[in-house]
Amino acid sequence: MKKLIKGTAVLGAIALGAVSTVLTVAADTTTSPETSPAPQTSASDATILQTGSLALDKVPTISFGSQNYSVGKTTYASTAISALHVTNPGFASGWNVTVAQTTPFKDTASGSALTLKGATLSLDSTTTDPITADDSTNVSAAPSYITPLTLSSTAVQVESAAAGAGVGAYTTQYANNEASLYVPAGNLPAAYESTLTWTLSDAPS
Repeated sequence: MKKLIKGTAVLGAIALGAVSTVLTVAADTTTSPETSPAPQTSASDATILQTGSLALDKVPTISFGSQNYSVGKTTYASTAISALHVTNPGFASGWNVTVAQTTPFKDTASGSALTLKGATLSLDSTTTDPITADDSTNVSAAPSYITPLTLSSTAVQVESAAAGAGVGAYTTQYANNEASLYVPAGNLPAAYESTLTWTLSDAPS
């Protein structure tokens, strides 16, 4: 009898171990995976204020230097021309530049009444693109250049920017020989000078 009881006790211990194994909890594999939240949007703003004035900062001085007198009609080439510079600090109206020869070529000697009779001053740029933006990253449409020009007492257009164009700073660079002075025969030698008036308007022509 004692041996049988001992055997039953052992079987009971085995049974308890088996029950313990059955009660092991497995991981729950039915849980839904996490998802990212829906994207959201936000705003970015910038207010850019227009300051300053439309400006004609520099106008060309044209020099013909000293030239030899000719008994016949002669056309002299210029020896130096300075640059034209316009600044548009954000106006969208467009702009244009004109020039007029407001005085004839007169002798600069004190009291002299000599003038270059029948003389004609012209600008004829052969440069492919004489107008350049001072900032190479400028995204505005550039102004257009008009050539050739014959100057007179009536203003003629030199360059123009359409509405919405020509914003920023622009330099027009002439080659030194791109002006010419036609002088008919019969004029007297002297030191002559003429006044040119350059005008910037805040609208395209």
